[in-house]
Amino acid sequence: MLTIVPVVGRADAPLRTLNGRYAEIVTDLPSTPATDALPAAIDAAVPQWIRFWRRPAACVDGWKMTVYLMGDKSDFERRGLIPATLPDFPHGFQMGDQAWAVAQRSDYFTRHLVLHETFHGFAAHVFGGVGPNWFAEGTAEMMATHKGSGAAIRVPSIPADRQSVPFWGRFKLISQRRDEQRMPTLETVLRRRDLFYRNVEPYAWSWSAVVMMTMYPEYLQALIEASQRAPDRSYSFTREFQEKLAVPGPAMQARWQLLLSEFDYGYDTRRNRVDWPADPPEWDRQPGRVRIAAQRGWQLAGVWVTAGTKLRLTASGRYSLGETPRRWVCEPQGVTVRYHRGRPLGMVLAALVPRDVSGSETLPGVQIEAIGRQATITAKRDSWLLLRIGDDPAALADNSGVTTVNFQIRE
Repeated sequence: MLTIVPVVGRADAPLRTLNGRYAEIVTDLPSTPATDALPAAIDAAVPQWIRFWRRPAACVDGWKMTVYLMGDKSDFERRGLIPATLPDFPHGFQMGDQAWAVAQRSDYFTRHLVLHETFHGFAAHVFGGVGPNWFAEGTAEMMATHKGSGAAIRVPSIPADRQSVPFWGRFKLISQRRDEQRMPTLETVLRRRDLFYRNVEPYAWSWSAVVMMTMYPEYLQALIEASQRAPDRSYSFTREFQEKLAVPGPAMQARWQLLLSEFDYGYDTRRNRVDWPADPPEWDRQPGRVRIAAQRGWQLAGVWVTAGTKLRLTASGRYSLGETPRRWVCEPQGVTVRYHRGRPLGMVLAALVPRDVSGSETLPGVQIEAIGRQATITAKRDSWLLLRIGDDPAALADNSGVTTVNFQIRE
């Protein structure tokens, strides 16, 4: 329902109030389809948030947010609609059942920010608090990252491409830090206590961490259980969460590094899960063999190797990638008519993921090597060995077939 109601303030010009079930939006923005559909977007998102966090529908009975959506923030200050006790936020801020959001450069980003701040209010009401920074901002980013608009909105969703999320910028930042080899360890993200609202970058890392936690059932269950402790914003919240998952354990640490090594638009969270049935042993230097599926991302070879180890890998088999514009039948060397990250599409790749990143705030980087039919590689650090068929992590669903990779010591 949309109504236009004058809001009494110290300025003469009336503001518009857009009413929905779970939020009223007070704004100076002109009427547009995107702006006027924001209450419907919130009304559609809230039941999805409830299902995701496995809460009863009645948890939001009687709850409603007031969101001040501001084209001219200074005008809202003059009207007395921004409490003087709030910090000087550049984008958005939430306090209790009120939130403030500065209109952004695209309809998507504005809608994202409104959902983000509204989710903070949802968490405060349903969870009893928002938790420490990584949890507060990571979950709000997750619950705000969406597709569609109005009543058709769907959350959470990994953005499919840059065009669908103009000026959002999270993947751009991650890509820049990846190129600079300045990606944070998971421990760094979970311990961060600075003022997020003053700096965009921590939002990208907290969101990435929560994305990874939702990829794996055991992590997701722990995340949902952690929401029950959200009133606690101290480090004990994070410590208990870490203890529950044995963070930084070998599986979670490696999964984090592999996620950041290729996290981008359209990332398929289900097919890029890295199965980790047990803690792999140190390689006994006996020849090994593993079958690698084309429909999945990185797959564990079942061992780790010490720094300086030389491995001889050989691959065989035929598999196919994609359906449109055509199906590409590949062998381990890949097809040179198309490339992904500088390598022929479908080429067999190896990843050597450092086992120990303690003592540093940034990741040392994943050592990715082209294997093709055969190659010799040398581990730069003590590392887990993983393999995959090279393809866009967003384009695995229509692949089929396997390759067999043999590895042995190279003296």
